[in-house]
Amino acid sequence: MSAQSLYAVLDTARDERLYDLVMAASEHSCMFGGVVAPPLDRAAPYLVNLKSHEPLFRAWRDQGRGLAWGIMLRSHLPLGELRLHLKHFMVVKMPDGTVAQFRFYDPRVFVPYMLSCTPEELAPWFGGVSVFLAESHQTGGFHEFALEGGRLVDRATAVIQ
Repeated sequence: MSAQSLYAVLDTARDERLYDLVMAASEHSCMFGGVVAPPLDRAAPYLVNLKSHEPLFRAWRDQGRGLAWGIMLRSHLPLGELRLHLKHFMVVKMPDGTVAQFRFYDPRVFVPYMLSCTPEELAPWFGGVSVFLAESHQTGGFHEFALEGGRLVDRATAVIQ
């Protein structure tokens, strides 16, 4: 298995600074795929290899904490393969049959969603992903979700299902 990289799925609609920071990152891809025309390109979700020496990493650390810019994850998958894996979670079918976009990359959505999932619902998320990191608005820290023995753990504490 290859080394793991730290990735982020960022919502550039959350802050006008984000699009330029994402575009300056050495490795990024729009979650929508293909060519995204302006102005939607500046408000789309992007998958970014979050490298500590790049401006995006520093901006998130120094200015973006608590602003729900996105979620982070660790994976051994290359960016393109990881984007395809995550992309299929973006569209959901509602109980009434309506199809909607699922903004899983918003930590205010992601945390309660993860905590509400059954083990069967969680398993696909962790295909190629070892951990998801999402801001906790209660503590100011980060949830660190992993799947161990089919159970969701947060910082090595089992979450009651």
